[in-house]
Amino acid sequence: ESALRYIPVVKIIKSKELRDSKILEVGSGSLGIVPYLRRKIDGVDVDFGGPQTSLLNKIKGNAQNLPFRKNSYDVVISVDVLEHLESQIRMQVISEVLRIAKQLAIIVVPAGKYAQLQDKKLNSIWEKTHGNKNQFLQEHLKFGLPTTDQILVDIDKSLRKLRKNAKIDSFPILNLNVREILMRTWITNNKYLYYLYMKGYLLLLPLLLRCNFDECYRRLFVIEFTPKEMVENQ
Repeated sequence: ESALRYIPVVKIIKSKELRDSKILEVGSGSLGIVPYLRRKIDGVDVDFGGPQTSLLNKIKGNAQNLPFRKNSYDVVISVDVLEHLESQIRMQVISEVLRIAKQLAIIVVPAGKYAQLQDKKLNSIWEKTHGNKNQFLQEHLKFGLPTTDQILVDIDKSLRKLRKNAKIDSFPILNLNVREILMRTWITNNKYLYYLYMKGYLLLLPLLLRCNFDECYRRLFVIEFTPKEMVENQ
Protein backbone atom coordinates (compact mmCIF):
# COMPACT_ATOMS: atom_id res chain seq x y z
CA GLU A 1 0.00 0.00 0.00
CA SER A 2 2.74 2.45 0.90
CA ALA A 3 4.71 1.69 -2.27
CA LEU A 4 1.60 2.03 -4.40
CA ARG A 5 0.98 5.47 -2.90
CA TYR A 6 4.49 6.83 -3.20
CA ILE A 7 6.12 5.33 -6.30
CA PRO A 8 3.82 7.26 -8.71
CA VAL A 9 4.79 10.46 -6.86
CA VAL A 10 8.49 9.65 -7.20
CA LYS A 11 8.07 9.01 -10.92
CA ILE A 12 6.45 12.42 -11.41
CA ILE A 13 9.15 14.22 -9.43
CA LYS A 14 11.84 12.49 -11.49
CA SER A 15 10.03 13.18 -14.78
CA LYS A 16 10.06 16.90 -13.94
CA GLU A 17 13.81 16.65 -13.16
CA LEU A 18 13.17 17.79 -9.59
CA ARG A 19 14.53 14.82 -7.65
CA ASP A 20 17.47 16.85 -6.34
CA SER A 21 15.43 19.97 -5.57
CA LYS A 22 14.25 21.25 -2.19
CA ILE A 23 11.35 18.97 -1.17
CA LEU A 24 8.83 19.09 1.67
CA GLU A 25 6.29 16.43 2.60
CA VAL A 26 3.27 17.63 4.56
CA GLY A 27 2.02 14.88 6.89
CA SER A 28 5.10 12.72 6.38
CA GLY A 29 4.94 10.76 9.61
CA SER A 30 8.25 9.10 10.49
CA LEU A 31 9.18 7.91 6.98
CA GLY A 32 6.94 9.32 4.27
CA ILE A 33 8.37 9.23 0.76
CA VAL A 34 11.99 8.79 1.91
CA PRO A 35 12.24 4.98 1.38
CA TYR A 36 11.22 5.46 -2.27
CA LEU A 37 12.95 8.75 -3.10
CA ARG A 38 16.09 7.69 -1.19
CA ARG A 39 17.40 11.14 -0.36
CA LYS A 40 17.11 13.69 2.42
CA ILE A 41 13.97 15.83 2.52
CA ASP A 42 12.03 17.90 5.06
CA GLY A 43 8.87 16.50 6.61
CA VAL A 44 6.30 18.36 8.68
CA ASP A 45 3.84 16.60 10.99
CA VAL A 46 2.42 16.66 14.51
CA ASP A 47 3.79 13.19 15.33
CA PHE A 48 6.85 11.28 14.11
CA GLY A 49 6.32 8.03 16.00
CA GLY A 50 7.23 4.78 14.24
CA PRO A 51 10.23 3.54 12.22
CA GLN A 52 12.90 6.22 11.92
CA THR A 53 15.25 7.39 9.17
CA SER A 54 18.09 9.89 9.22
CA LEU A 55 17.05 11.08 5.77
CA LEU A 56 13.93 12.84 7.08
CA ASN A 57 14.45 16.26 8.65
CA LYS A 58 11.53 16.33 11.07
CA ILE A 59 9.71 19.64 11.59
CA LYS A 60 6.78 19.77 13.98
CA GLY A 61 3.94 21.84 12.59
CA ASN A 62 0.28 22.11 11.69
CA ALA A 63 -0.78 21.54 8.08
CA GLN A 64 -3.32 24.36 8.35
CA ASN A 65 -0.63 26.90 9.16
CA LEU A 66 2.74 25.75 7.83
CA PRO A 67 5.76 27.55 9.33
CA PHE A 68 7.30 28.44 5.97
CA ARG A 69 7.32 31.44 3.67
CA LYS A 70 5.62 31.49 0.26
CA ASN A 71 7.48 29.46 -2.39
CA SER A 72 9.88 28.07 0.23
CA TYR A 73 10.15 24.65 -1.44
CA ASP A 74 10.54 23.63 -5.07
CA VAL A 75 8.31 20.59 -4.48
CA VAL A 76 5.64 20.06 -1.83
CA ILE A 77 3.78 16.77 -1.53
CA SER A 78 0.91 15.55 0.63
CA VAL A 79 0.01 11.85 0.51
CA ASP A 80 -3.04 10.35 2.23
CA VAL A 81 -3.51 13.27 4.62
CA LEU A 82 -6.71 15.11 3.62
CA GLU A 83 -9.01 12.17 4.38
CA HIS A 84 -7.95 12.36 8.04
CA LEU A 85 -9.07 15.97 8.36
CA GLU A 86 -12.48 17.53 8.79
CA SER A 87 -13.93 18.47 5.41
CA GLN A 88 -14.17 22.18 6.27
CA ILE A 89 -10.41 22.54 6.83
CA ARG A 90 -9.21 20.57 3.81
CA MET A 91 -9.13 23.64 1.60
CA GLN A 92 -6.94 25.41 4.18
CA VAL A 93 -4.42 22.59 3.97
CA ILE A 94 -4.53 22.54 0.17
CA SER A 95 -4.00 26.31 0.14
CA GLU A 96 -0.99 25.97 2.44
CA VAL A 97 0.55 23.27 0.24
CA LEU A 98 0.13 25.48 -2.83
CA ARG A 99 1.41 28.56 -1.01
CA ILE A 100 4.67 26.90 -0.03
CA ALA A 101 5.33 25.18 -3.39
CA LYS A 102 7.38 27.07 -5.97
CA GLN A 103 7.48 24.67 -8.94
CA LEU A 104 5.42 21.56 -8.20
CA ALA A 105 2.79 20.35 -5.73
CA ILE A 106 1.46 16.80 -5.59
CA ILE A 107 -1.58 15.78 -3.56
CA VAL A 108 -2.67 12.15 -3.24
CA VAL A 109 -5.96 11.31 -1.52
CA PRO A 110 -8.58 8.53 -1.46
CA ALA A 111 -11.58 9.94 -3.28
CA GLY A 112 -15.12 9.17 -4.38
CA LYS A 113 -18.21 7.35 -3.17
CA TYR A 114 -17.01 3.89 -4.23
CA ALA A 115 -13.79 4.34 -2.25
CA GLN A 116 -15.92 5.43 0.71
CA LEU A 117 -18.14 2.36 0.41
CA GLN A 118 -15.10 0.09 0.28
CA ASP A 119 -13.63 1.64 3.43
CA LYS A 120 -16.96 1.11 5.19
CA LYS A 121 -16.92 -2.55 4.15
CA LEU A 122 -13.29 -3.04 5.21
CA ASN A 123 -13.93 -1.33 8.53
CA SER A 124 -16.69 -3.84 9.25
CA ILE A 125 -14.38 -6.73 8.33
CA TRP A 126 -11.65 -5.30 10.57
CA GLU A 127 -13.96 -5.04 13.58
CA LYS A 128 -15.27 -8.59 13.10
CA THR A 129 -11.74 -9.96 12.66
CA HIS A 130 -9.91 -8.09 15.42
CA GLY A 131 -12.68 -7.07 17.80
CA ASN A 132 -11.51 -3.46 17.92
CA LYS A 133 -11.50 -0.32 15.78
CA ASN A 134 -8.90 0.74 13.22
CA GLN A 135 -8.00 4.42 13.67
CA PHE A 136 -7.36 5.17 10.01
CA LEU A 137 -10.51 3.54 8.67
CA GLN A 138 -12.53 5.15 11.46
CA GLU A 139 -11.28 8.60 10.47
CA HIS A 140 -12.06 7.93 6.81
CA LEU A 141 -15.65 7.18 7.76
CA LYS A 142 -15.96 9.98 10.32
CA PHE A 143 -14.74 12.76 8.04
CA GLY A 144 -15.82 11.24 4.71
CA LEU A 145 -13.67 10.96 1.61
CA PRO A 146 -13.63 13.96 -0.74
CA THR A 147 -14.65 13.73 -4.38
CA THR A 148 -12.33 14.52 -7.27
CA ASP A 149 -14.43 17.56 -8.14
CA GLN A 150 -14.24 18.88 -4.58
CA ILE A 151 -10.45 18.70 -4.60
CA LEU A 152 -10.23 20.36 -8.01
CA VAL A 153 -12.51 23.18 -6.86
CA ASP A 154 -10.44 23.70 -3.71
CA ILE A 155 -7.23 23.76 -5.77
CA ASP A 156 -8.71 26.33 -8.16
CA LYS A 157 -10.01 28.55 -5.34
CA SER A 158 -6.69 28.35 -3.55
CA LEU A 159 -4.71 29.29 -6.64
CA ARG A 160 -6.95 32.30 -7.22
CA LYS A 161 -6.59 33.42 -3.62
CA LEU A 162 -2.82 33.04 -3.78
CA ARG A 163 -2.68 34.70 -7.22
CA LYS A 164 -0.68 31.82 -8.60
CA ASN A 165 -1.03 30.16 -12.00
CA ALA A 166 -0.64 26.45 -12.56
CA LYS A 167 -1.34 23.54 -14.86
CA ILE A 168 -3.44 20.89 -13.09
CA ASP A 169 -3.53 17.19 -13.96
CA SER A 170 -5.28 14.34 -12.18
CA PHE A 171 -4.72 10.58 -12.33
CA PRO A 172 -6.38 7.51 -10.72
CA ILE A 173 -4.38 5.13 -8.51
CA LEU A 174 -5.16 1.49 -7.64
CA ASN A 175 -8.23 -0.31 -8.93
CA LEU A 176 -10.76 -0.88 -6.15
CA ASN A 177 -11.09 -4.63 -6.71
CA VAL A 178 -7.33 -5.06 -6.57
CA ARG A 179 -7.15 -2.95 -3.42
CA GLU A 180 -9.82 -5.03 -1.70
CA ILE A 181 -7.73 -8.17 -2.23
CA LEU A 182 -4.66 -6.43 -0.79
CA MET A 183 -6.56 -5.05 2.19
CA ARG A 184 -8.26 -8.33 3.05
CA THR A 185 -4.86 -10.03 3.30
CA TRP A 186 -3.74 -7.17 5.54
CA ILE A 187 -6.75 -7.48 7.84
CA THR A 188 -6.64 -11.28 8.15
CA ASN A 189 -5.59 -13.19 11.28
CA ASN A 190 -3.98 -15.84 9.09
CA LYS A 191 -0.22 -15.37 9.49
CA TYR A 192 0.55 -16.85 6.07
CA LEU A 193 -1.81 -14.48 4.27
CA TYR A 194 -0.46 -11.57 6.29
CA TYR A 195 3.08 -12.53 5.27
CA LEU A 196 1.85 -12.53 1.67
CA TYR A 197 0.69 -8.96 2.18
CA MET A 198 3.94 -7.86 3.84
CA LYS A 199 6.41 -9.61 1.53
CA GLY A 200 4.83 -11.65 -1.27
CA TYR A 201 3.05 -8.79 -3.00
CA LEU A 202 6.36 -6.97 -3.45
CA LEU A 203 7.10 -9.43 -6.25
CA LEU A 204 3.93 -8.25 -7.97
CA LEU A 205 4.64 -4.55 -7.47
CA PRO A 206 5.44 -3.78 -11.13
CA LEU A 207 2.08 -5.30 -12.09
CA LEU A 208 0.16 -3.65 -9.23
CA LEU A 209 1.50 -0.24 -10.24
CA ARG A 210 -0.31 -0.69 -13.56
CA CYS A 211 -3.68 -1.40 -11.93
CA ASN A 212 -4.96 2.15 -12.37
CA PHE A 213 -8.03 1.37 -14.47
CA ASP A 214 -11.82 1.60 -13.99
CA GLU A 215 -12.91 2.71 -10.50
CA CYS A 216 -9.84 3.44 -8.37
CA TYR A 217 -9.32 4.12 -4.69
CA ARG A 218 -7.02 7.15 -4.84
CA ARG A 219 -6.62 10.24 -6.98
CA LEU A 220 -3.30 11.92 -7.64
CA PHE A 221 -3.32 15.65 -8.36
CA VAL A 222 -0.33 17.32 -10.01
CA ILE A 223 -0.12 21.10 -9.77
CA GLU A 224 2.73 22.48 -11.87
CA PHE A 225 3.21 26.20 -11.42
CA THR A 226 3.59 28.49 -14.40
CA PRO A 227 6.62 30.81 -14.18
CA LYS A 228 5.59 34.45 -13.74
CA GLU A 229 7.40 35.59 -16.88
CA MET A 230 5.48 33.04 -18.97
CA VAL A 231 2.15 34.33 -17.63
CA GLU A 232 3.11 37.94 -18.38
CA ASN A 233 4.03 37.00 -21.98
CA GLN A 234 0.76 35.18 -22.68
